[in-house]
Amino acid sequence: MRRFQVFVVIVAVALVAAACGGGSKSASANRPKAGGTLRIAVAKPASLDPAQAKLPSELLLAQQLFQGLTTYDPATMEVRPGIAERWVTTPDQMHWVFTIRPGATFANGRAVTATDVKFTLERIASKGSTSPLAVQLELIHGYGSWAKAAAPELAGVIVVSPSIVRIDLDQAQSALPAVVGNPALGIVPKDAATASAFADQPVGSGPFRIGRRTANSLHLVPATGTQHWVDAIDVTLAATEAAAYKAFTDKKVDWAPVPPDKLGDEAVRTRRVSKPYMAELFYGFNVKDPKFADVRFREAIVRAIDRDAIVKAVYGGTARPVTGLVADGVPGHVADPCGDRCRNDIAKARSLVAAAFAGQTVPTVQIDYDDDATQGAIAKAMQANLKDAGIPAALRPHPYADYLTFAISGKQELFRLGWIGAYPTPDAFLFPLFVSGLADNVTGFSSPDVDRLLKAARAEPDAAKRLAEQQSAERTIMAQLPVVPIAQFETDAVIATRVRGLVLSALGTFDATQVWLTGAP
Repeated sequence: MRRFQVFVVIVAVALVAAACGGGSKSASANRPKAGGTLRIAVAKPASLDPAQAKLPSELLLAQQLFQGLTTYDPATMEVRPGIAERWVTTPDQMHWVFTIRPGATFANGRAVTATDVKFTLERIASKGSTSPLAVQLELIHGYGSWAKAAAPELAGVIVVSPSIVRIDLDQAQSALPAVVGNPALGIVPKDAATASAFADQPVGSGPFRIGRRTANSLHLVPATGTQHWVDAIDVTLAATEAAAYKAFTDKKVDWAPVPPDKLGDEAVRTRRVSKPYMAELFYGFNVKDPKFADVRFREAIVRAIDRDAIVKAVYGGTARPVTGLVADGVPGHVADPCGDRCRNDIAKARSLVAAAFAGQTVPTVQIDYDDDATQGAIAKAMQANLKDAGIPAALRPHPYADYLTFAISGKQELFRLGWIGAYPTPDAFLFPLFVSGLADNVTGFSSPDVDRLLKAARAEPDAAKRLAEQQSAERTIMAQLPVVPIAQFETDAVIATRVRGLVLSALGTFDATQVWLTGAP
């Protein structure tokens, strides 16, 4: 349930973004050149410790200051080398060997070793860890004992040599290279990460290091041995996202997030960049509740809900309607796996209700959500949609502090369910939510066919076969409709005309080593 909890925190704030800068049509103007300082503004993070990174702004800073065993191509989200220059696995996808690239160093000049990799993973998985990525390490052999402080080490992470680390799993996970690419799993130095000042003045493993820091700013300079175009990055640590955006409109920075209420500004109209973010909003059915046992009734509800109108009215340009489970921007995303079942069709919804209940009284559906203005607006719109289809519905808001507990109580009915993919593969969206019996499977959905397909995908070494199994599983899930897909969130930013090569990832981050500037601010 930790990933479910993280989503609820994240959707309470605006999401940030970045993307390619504009450019001249001349060849010379588009030729990268070295020099200059990139200026960005973000809402001040609670910590610079990568293990605590949750929000896009925190992940953005973590990506500049740290590097994981792997990383992602920001445009395609395909896995590429990070601290590890290569990796191999056994045919069963349960034993992985990562080789650290020669010359990989921390900001203090010390070489990155396999011991640091082991320490980083143990630190995140340890008892009392508050890292949102700890759950991603549960498949590592010995995790349970280590997380309970009942073992002297995380047994499944083995230092083979100073440059080689082996990770042994209790279950197959073909997506492990993608899992360890999340910026929150950036490698930290064993000899420095335990210092009390680490959260404010970390010694990183990434392409940039902290040159100096004040209470409200960071001056980042390239780390030794890295390839880059800019000479430095000046980061304004603003009190709020709105303040970060104001720094852009005041021409003090080159890049900043856009608060949702500023999307109509002239500055946004001319300098806005947007991209889908790996965060989605569903409404889940408690499929163990007898009133939702008939898939025809679930389909009637799905058809009755006008997601296009809801998303436009409630989120405006900050989200897009969806009819699937795997987020756009993730390799393997399918545009419309639900097909006709997710089309808004009140007449069809009414006929399905009539067929499902054959003259019997249609039960009242309780719409469960955490009580805030945005979620209340969505719930009220859904209630009106269901009424049009002859389905009585009642609103059942819950205090935010109580909602997470209620959503897994077994008493929830049609309930708000948010999800953020922790790594960019279909596995991150399908396996936790829909494999039978897992803690994050809060709908209670169970399908032997889906279980077989998704478990086979985790054990499949061939990428094409693995993707085919995952896409088949998504279609099978949507045929049974355990959720109502609603929206995928957009990420928005504004960017100065002098910035080039800044490409947004689906995590809301960018690789600053690829950024270059055309001139002075």
